[in-house]
Amino acid sequence: MYRATEAELKQYEELGFFVRENVFSEDEIEVMRAGAENAHAQILEAANRADSNPIEQVDNQRYQSVLDSRIKWEWSDDLRAARSMEPTGHLDARLDAVIDDPRLHQPITSINGCETLSVFSDKLNVKRPGGAPFPWHQEGLYWENGAEDLASVVSTLTYLDDATKENGCLWVIAGSHKDGNLKGLEDRGVLGSLYTDVDLLDGEPVAPELSAGSVLYFHRDLVHGSQTNRTTSSRRVFVVAYQAGGLHVWGTDRKREVRSVR
Repeated sequence: MYRATEAELKQYEELGFFVRENVFSEDEIEVMRAGAENAHAQILEAANRADSNPIEQVDNQRYQSVLDSRIKWEWSDDLRAARSMEPTGHLDARLDAVIDDPRLHQPITSINGCETLSVFSDKLNVKRPGGAPFPWHQEGLYWENGAEDLASVVSTLTYLDDATKENGCLWVIAGSHKDGNLKGLEDRGVLGSLYTDVDLLDGEPVAPELSAGSVLYFHRDLVHGSQTNRTTSSRRVFVVAYQAGGLHVWGTDRKREVRSVR
């Protein structure tokens, strides 16, 4: 019922992404927002405990392991907010339920040809007012170590808020997935090799400005990034990457099968 159309598959092949608007209703999105804020609140509370794991500094970024999630904190010490939490579904049942919604995952089976699916990764991206940009990068380059079947991985972004250029929406370089893993930046510290040198690309950046409830499907090698949130409202996205069934969640020894593939 929800499988990708021929037009969507063609766009995915040519551009590296396609969009479905109004996949989820406003009421459904409100439930997801509540789940997202609950997960974020749990992380903040646990991170502030005296026995919490220490923050690791890598270049100018701060990471911490909290409640079985890998947290990337905002760069600024003045903004106490988690910009990404991976995984997140285990922190709130409302988010975990989204993973099994066929409206979200059924198009994946048309893309990767898999009859069953499992979760490769799930995370919550949060960009609070003043939230920092994220450099151009590719997920595939980051994921290739530890992936059991990277070729089957397809990412979904469910928009919990309207995404605009002003609030730091996702930018992509259409067609960049065709070039595979691209050369990283030199002399940019430990993480520089994971950031894409876009001067080597011919494609023009585009910014899909999407309403809450929309879903963006994109290829693991699509070059993407985001800018600063210059508004007074948060921009939240629930990201689920799916893979062939029966495989481990990336970087873990557990499996999370998708329960309603049909």
